[in-house]
Amino acid sequence: MAAGKEKQVSFTTEETTTCPICFESFLTPRILPCSHTFCHNCLSSYIISTCKTKESPVGFPCPLCKSFVPAPSFSIELENWSDLIPINKSVQFLIEKGDKLCDACQREDEEIVANIWCESCSESLCAMCAKYHRKNAASRNHTLVPIADFSKISCGKESMKSTPVVCKDHNKLIDYFCVEHEELCCTKCVCTKHRTCTQVDDIEEAAESLRKSEKIKTLSEELFQFEGSLVKAKSNGADTIKYIDDTSDQIKKESTELRDKIVNHVNALLEDHLSELAHTAKEHRGIVASIVDAVSDRQLLVAQYLHSLEDTEKLPASVLVNEYLKIKKQFACVSKSGFSQIRVQLQSTVSKDLTGILYLKTFTDLKTRMKSIPLWGIDLTSANMKLICELPGSTDNITGGCFLENGDIVLVDNDSSHLLHYSNAVLIHTADLIMEPHDAVCQNNSLLISLNPAFFENEKSSIRQFNLDKFEKNKDEFLTEASVYSMAISGGFIYVACSDVIIKFDQEGNTVQRYPVDMYTYSVATNNSNEIISSSCSTQNVTVMSSCGEKMYTYSTKKLKYPHGLDVNFTGNIFVAGRDSRNIHVLTHKAELLKIFAIESRPTCIKFKENSNVCFVGSCKKTTKVYEFQEVM
Repeated sequence: MAAGKEKQVSFTTEETTTCPICFESFLTPRILPCSHTFCHNCLSSYIISTCKTKESPVGFPCPLCKSFVPAPSFSIELENWSDLIPINKSVQFLIEKGDKLCDACQREDEEIVANIWCESCSESLCAMCAKYHRKNAASRNHTLVPIADFSKISCGKESMKSTPVVCKDHNKLIDYFCVEHEELCCTKCVCTKHRTCTQVDDIEEAAESLRKSEKIKTLSEELFQFEGSLVKAKSNGADTIKYIDDTSDQIKKESTELRDKIVNHVNALLEDHLSELAHTAKEHRGIVASIVDAVSDRQLLVAQYLHSLEDTEKLPASVLVNEYLKIKKQFACVSKSGFSQIRVQLQSTVSKDLTGILYLKTFTDLKTRMKSIPLWGIDLTSANMKLICELPGSTDNITGGCFLENGDIVLVDNDSSHLLHYSNAVLIHTADLIMEPHDAVCQNNSLLISLNPAFFENEKSSIRQFNLDKFEKNKDEFLTEASVYSMAISGGFIYVACSDVIIKFDQEGNTVQRYPVDMYTYSVATNNSNEIISSSCSTQNVTVMSSCGEKMYTYSTKKLKYPHGLDVNFTGNIFVAGRDSRNIHVLTHKAELLKIFAIESRPTCIKFKENSNVCFVGSCKKTTKVYEFQEVM
């Protein structure tokens, strides 16, 4: 066996065509990166059952080996993930009957029967295509197997990364890369969708350029940084779970001890109460019993008197008179002796403090507080704005600007109609724009600037493109009847605030959609969900709209006055510059207030550096300052 070749194990056709989940013959076999294959429906059901309880799932474990499988797309519903997982053509080929056509020829609309299978590409080839496949430098080391021996094909791990990428729209091999849209293109894409694009590179040249550039290194560094954030978040999560368990156990212990104390105390009170009750009952029972005995004696005495008076005829006269007088005298003494009956009322009134327990709805007032902090972000409720530097010469009316990819800053001075370029807080270039600029955004290798006419009545408001070297105007621009102010770029579209409407333009300057908004809307921003955030200096409101223009959330407070500028940072939080209230309002993506930062100047704009907590705040008649939001530990 050649060095570097993976050891492969052969299976029978029946074994390779049986789904390990349902143990039936495959129906639309889907292959995972770990090379395990499952029926489409089986895999879909497994994905849903595994991920439905997870918060924003990004993948799932293989049902067999538990290797993590990244989500095929984050823009579709969980139920449709399996649709984007590639079909295992090897297995599909085994379970299909009849002649198999050459995949390469089919892309050229030709139908030729295949007799060779490429394990590396997972494609069937005719004899001619197989011949050129062996000669091609990129595929000469691929493993080709005669279709007649297909049942003997090994089920080792397929090299899915070496499978050629095919255009989703035209089912043709990818040959080009559009730099402007950062999209892979086939020959048809270049002639249709990307025919007006200024830079479309050959895919090999694009790959070579990518290898030589710092982009892979930069992305790797960002991934490494994010991995560190994930490790920290996972550790914090484990600590939080431990805290929850420990605190829960402590609360349980304290609650149980309190219950025992209450029970013991109530038992002690009950014991004292019963003892007191027994003593009181005994005492009063004795009193009543003594009286009952006295009454009984008097009853016997009266009975004796009655008996003595029954047979008076037989008594001598003197005896009778004497007996009568004695009984009369004694009866008078007995009946007038002040002897009375005793009635005892025994009553127990339970303390209200004790009966109050019966009306308690909870044993204790249990409260929890949970804060959501982005993985890359910080807890803005406990953060401060640390001044990094000031940008000299930016003291007129800075209404917009942006960070460039290299970290430089471009500011737009509306009063002087100047474009200011700073590098390491040093002004290195100034460009006179003649017309009144309001904002600037970076798009690929150029700068888009919103311009309104000043003294030139024949001019129209426009979005113009400038190069980044000398800020010279390119030919590309698009005009608009409405005045243009703040801009935002999302999904290849340009959103422009135009006072009472936000206009969505495509790359060619065509109007795609118009979003009616409140008057004096000078600011617009977008987030990763393509939601549109704007602020009106008329209503003093901040509004979040869906990509369809549906109003979702609104923020308004008396503490926000004249919200002239806003931006969204990389974690989705909204930052609003209140010019007349002299503050920065930090909101969640649902426009809920997190914190208000006081600013000495009158802020007119705020712009964030990509994937960073660093921003600059432009002001009216004050120097623009660069800040970093830092969490206070």
